[in-house]
Amino acid sequence: MPRRGRHRTTGPVRLVAAAAAVLMAGGVAVAAGSASAHPGSDSADGSGVLSSLSETLGPGERDEHDGGREDAENDRDRGDRDDRDRGDRDDRDRGGRDDRGDRGDRGDRGGDHGDRDRGHERDRGDRGDRGDRGDRGDRGDRDREDGDRGDGKDEGEQGQDDEGQDKKGRDKEGQDEEQFKGRDQAAPPDASDFVDIREVAPGAGEGLGGQFSAAGTFRVDCGTNGDGAHRNSDNIVLGPGKRNAAQHVHDYVGTTATTFASSDEELLSASTTCTNGDQSTYYWPVIRDLNSTGPDAFDDGGGLDGNFGAILPVTSVDLTYHGNPTEDVVAAPQGLRMPTGDAKAGTNGDENANAKWTCTGFEDRTTTQYPLCPEGSDLVRILDFPSCWDGENTDSEDHRSHLVFPEEDGSCAGGTQAVPALRMTLTYDRPDGRAFALDSFPEQQHDPATDHASSINLMSETLMDRAVDCINDGRTC
Repeated sequence: MPRRGRHRTTGPVRLVAAAAAVLMAGGVAVAAGSASAHPGSDSADGSGVLSSLSETLGPGERDEHDGGREDAENDRDRGDRDDRDRGDRDDRDRGGRDDRGDRGDRGDRGGDHGDRDRGHERDRGDRGDRGDRGDRGDRGDRDREDGDRGDGKDEGEQGQDDEGQDKKGRDKEGQDEEQFKGRDQAAPPDASDFVDIREVAPGAGEGLGGQFSAAGTFRVDCGTNGDGAHRNSDNIVLGPGKRNAAQHVHDYVGTTATTFASSDEELLSASTTCTNGDQSTYYWPVIRDLNSTGPDAFDDGGGLDGNFGAILPVTSVDLTYHGNPTEDVVAAPQGLRMPTGDAKAGTNGDENANAKWTCTGFEDRTTTQYPLCPEGSDLVRILDFPSCWDGENTDSEDHRSHLVFPEEDGSCAGGTQAVPALRMTLTYDRPDGRAFALDSFPEQQHDPATDHASSINLMSETLMDRAVDCINDGRTC
């Protein structure tokens, strides 16, 4: 802020004060007489008086002294004329009159001295007044300067605060860019990501898993999270302990306490959406309607990570455990981490990719592209989980090695044993045209091959034993 200007008025104030002193002393009578005698002179409007006053600091003293001397000389002139007129009178009368003239002269001189004394007093008072006003003016100037300096300080502090806030904002953006990479690469899906399901050959796209025995199954009903009550962009299985590890939104069913920081104990003590009391957590990335606007356009996992649009509700969630075609299954341990698919398959390659898309009425074929379903057919996602456990660990460094997929014939490799194989089937109302996309990491640009899901088995031993018995006995439970 520019400093405010200071307007000094001490010069005019002193001039006006001096003029006032002259007027109060009676000098105005002389000035007025001169003005009336010479109406055309510059004294008629008082400018002559102000002009003479401006030549000296003590104009009242000089004018009063000159006026007193002129009065004394006039008195002496009149006394001389009186002496000449009365020259014939006797010496005694003349002497008396001379005595009175002398006393008159002394009175005039005394008056002159009195006038000068009063002028000095007024001048000293005037100068004192001017000093007071000067002090007040100086103090005012200093106050204004202090105010200006104060304003500058306040603005400086405010500027520093604003700069600090900006720096914090920039630091946060920098931290977000470092922590949540790829945001500058976000883009919508490409036209080549879509395929008409009728153009996919029957039997195509088997993918990993899906080799089941024709025997028993165990189904879990945990609802659909249709109201969106449990969603976040965490990934407790593949990114435990890290907020927004997925950089996209997941739908959850099962235990209702799943976050990036949840312990197994917290998940077990929470409520569950599963009707049979299963405390397991099941989750998958959401699909969005790109023609609509979602509530998380400025949130992590949403728009900040390139995921825009309204989330499409799942109309059906089927969670079914199957048996192995070559051996009986054993109980899966509580706390077993079970991931499927690769959320970064677009850059990591196909090793762990396991996307299977189809449409109702076309379940005999799957594709790694978004299927364009004909009218009357709904969109379907099939997510098959690994089912060969190392028999010891519930997790591993890469969160995958402890639980792997069967061989092509459905058997589990040496050193592993079969546990119930989970298949998750998600169904959605048919989207309009190509205006839909899977949530993804920003740099994956909604590649449909990145479809994935995860689960943590938290069934009680009793419930797991029942599932194992149903499957191995060939029953449908």
